[in-house]
Amino acid sequence: MSLPLQSQKFYSIFIFLAIALLCFVNLGGHPIYILDEAKNAEAAREMWMNKDWLVPTFNGELRTDKPPLHYWFMILSYQLFGVSAFSARLFSAVFGILTLVSTYHYTKKFIHEKMAQLTLLVLLSSIFFVQEFHLAVPDPYLIFFVSFGLFNFYDFYIHRKKKAGFLFYTALGLGVLAKGPVAIALPGLIVLVFLIFKKDLKWKTLVRLQPFLGGILTLLIAFPWFYLIHKATDGAFTQGFFLEHNLQRFGSEMEGHGGWPFVTWAFVLLGMLPFSFFILQSLVQSWKKRTTHDFILFSWTVAAVFIVFFSISTTKLPNYPMPSYPFIAVLIGFYLHELIQHKIGLKAYRISLWVYLVIAILLPVAAFVVLTQVETQLFPARWASIYLVILPLGAILSFYFMKKKALSKSVLSLGLSAVLMTFCLFQFVYPQLLQESPLAKAQEIMAQHPKTIVYKGYDPAFLFNFERNFPVTDSKSAVLNFLQENPEAVVITKEKILRSDWEVENKEILVQQKALFENYTLVIFKLK
Repeated sequence: MSLPLQSQKFYSIFIFLAIALLCFVNLGGHPIYILDEAKNAEAAREMWMNKDWLVPTFNGELRTDKPPLHYWFMILSYQLFGVSAFSARLFSAVFGILTLVSTYHYTKKFIHEKMAQLTLLVLLSSIFFVQEFHLAVPDPYLIFFVSFGLFNFYDFYIHRKKKAGFLFYTALGLGVLAKGPVAIALPGLIVLVFLIFKKDLKWKTLVRLQPFLGGILTLLIAFPWFYLIHKATDGAFTQGFFLEHNLQRFGSEMEGHGGWPFVTWAFVLLGMLPFSFFILQSLVQSWKKRTTHDFILFSWTVAAVFIVFFSISTTKLPNYPMPSYPFIAVLIGFYLHELIQHKIGLKAYRISLWVYLVIAILLPVAAFVVLTQVETQLFPARWASIYLVILPLGAILSFYFMKKKALSKSVLSLGLSAVLMTFCLFQFVYPQLLQESPLAKAQEIMAQHPKTIVYKGYDPAFLFNFERNFPVTDSKSAVLNFLQENPEAVVITKEKILRSDWEVENKEILVQQKALFENYTLVIFKLK
């Protein structure tokens, strides 16, 4: 029985508001702190200050890590609302909303509304996936354009809609401007594998997909900026971006982000908690039913290609497989729908639920131990771990409804408990933890000392949060000369460097605080 039109509109509005609330909750409630956020937000700030929409810089030096799309959106946000954590993250949240809404829309279009609801629940409850849309990084943009592009490829392939084909190739071009050639390489590989699975890798099919005209459209969108930046930097950006940050990332470990192939699986399991505990049976069940619906096969293909590709890649990061999460959510949603409709047995669901319950019970205990025994600077915030109790409570409630044969409520309990947990993380936990960061401890000192020099090591978040660049040097004599010219200036360095290079100096330590979940302690000092 379908909902009346008015009820459907109300339900759609409710879903949109729920998505918006989760993506925007306390967006500027804690400062830009983690390394990637700090560098991206600061690069955009410097481009904005310099009125330069072409060349990204960090602390005045060329930054070759990323293309410009997220910088442009941040600049627009700075112009509208001023420089702040909220402004830097604003369009990440917007693209989070677009990702979640488009996933719901296309799943409903390709399968049916109940599947769309379950798929959306899986995504909304994926704690670290939603967290990505609270970060000032390029990944939210890539996640949207790759997933949106692939949805439209499927629409183009199945329904032969030229508009969908146009959107597919346009999304690829914008994806390249968001993160680089990976936005073409992975969708291209997915299309190839899908056509092989469909036994439709034929010249006639390829001609129908118009790859030549589509490729021209993609290049028209992406190429101009890469050409202009190549000319403006005498090839320095091209070499740094394509050779170091693309080819080398795939072929060799960078910045310590490596690991065995199973690490990518671990990232997916962590990123899609709590429903990631049903991924294996979802992959098995959807593969068995792949012939019942092409969209299930397509989603399976997207998930498999992403996981295998980044398992092979030498550099591994949690955000790399995230563009595939909407499609993994489709597979999990399919499994849950089959379960709720009593088309499959409860055994695998019950086992996974038990495993999740045990881990969920251990999480608050482990968090409390970490905050009290490992990250000792966070001891004042140790009771923030109590919020993690929400997860085992949700699992217990899920068990209760499973015993009552109310499987819809069992699934809903898992999802809503994770959504509530995510809300609490953004609203209460992260702001509390960041009060113990070097950045928070340095607020007053940095306000009193506008003249600052960095010696060998610093926290990149200082540039964005204090809206200034710092002279950086490896020379102690350069620091001494700077302090002689600016007697009230302070020096930023790391504790290990302080002990080795400044032990004999008569100095006053103004701030000494360990970085959150990092292996260094930041120090701010001045000579007496």
